[in-house]
Amino acid sequence: MPLQFGSWAPVCGGWLRTRDADLKPQPGRLVHLAREVDALGYDFLYVPEHYLNALHGPRAPVLDAWVVSAACVAATERLRVITAVQPGFKAPGVVAKMGATLAQLRPGAFGLSLLAGWWRLEVENYGDVWLPHAERYARAAEYLDVIHGLWTLPELDYAGKYYGATRALLEPKPDPLPPVFIAGESERAIELAARSGDYLFINGGEPAHIAQLTRRAKRLASERYGRTLRVALSAFGVVRKTSDDARRVVAEFHERANHETIAYFRQHMDGAVVAHNRPSESSTLEANLGLDAGLVGDSATILTRLAALEAAGVDAVMVKTEPALDEATRFAREVIGPYRAQHGLTTGAAGEEPA
Repeated sequence: MPLQFGSWAPVCGGWLRTRDADLKPQPGRLVHLAREVDALGYDFLYVPEHYLNALHGPRAPVLDAWVVSAACVAATERLRVITAVQPGFKAPGVVAKMGATLAQLRPGAFGLSLLAGWWRLEVENYGDVWLPHAERYARAAEYLDVIHGLWTLPELDYAGKYYGATRALLEPKPDPLPPVFIAGESERAIELAARSGDYLFINGGEPAHIAQLTRRAKRLASERYGRTLRVALSAFGVVRKTSDDARRVVAEFHERANHETIAYFRQHMDGAVVAHNRPSESSTLEANLGLDAGLVGDSATILTRLAALEAAGVDAVMVKTEPALDEATRFAREVIGPYRAQHGLTTGAAGEEPA
């Protein structure tokens, strides 16, 4: 199956930890972005959930993922909005109800992304209890059990360590069932995705590293659970007429790096999170190692890299761009459109030439 493509909603402002970063995320601009990437032919809009700003520091503003998602679903025609949730901030039944309601706005418009969390300050600042890594994933597994049960069963009876339900009801139910993304690269994340997810959502990296992850996760899903699992990759895209031009853009990013902010987050990352064990300062200029995905260059270079990622088992690429709309438009026209043309797919708006 050809690659799917997603864009990210910058609820924290600019994606890069630079001295001149945009620190004023605005709901109206995110809704406009959703409309535009919908028209450009992106498959997904990914909306991360944070209560403190996980890019620019705890005192910087950040928008609520679920409010933004509702506005974006209502404003788009075919885009699937993937909304992240961290257990502990909202009861699973509440998330199940909100997701089911979003699905009523437009069938197929909503997907859920589950992440166990990594920032202790954020967790405790909003009244949750900080748990060790293993317990965070144990709770996340129960959280998803409850949501899935409410979405699929007439009544839910559930007795777990963290959550319980007796003859719980939810109507109307989402139809079709929203896809579930499980974010992470640890063994516990892979196990949860194999058991209960539709996509394992991983950070950027080299194709050889990605291939090891995807093989392990997909094999586990198939052999242990009889399920098909896809893999989505976080990436950062910079496309220019020449690869030298694109590399110069990235070099300028690094020249403007906010070293104080980068140092703060490197200090506060949970070392039990696998992806946090490999970032350098260069990698954490962007929060999800997106620059490590290698989608920097001219169109031909990026298409070659996409082929390598596809061969490594990647099924979807979620692309951050900066500035979000201008560069998402460029990436759609110069990369997504040609990619789909190579595969004999209808290119739609993404394949149109710029005016």
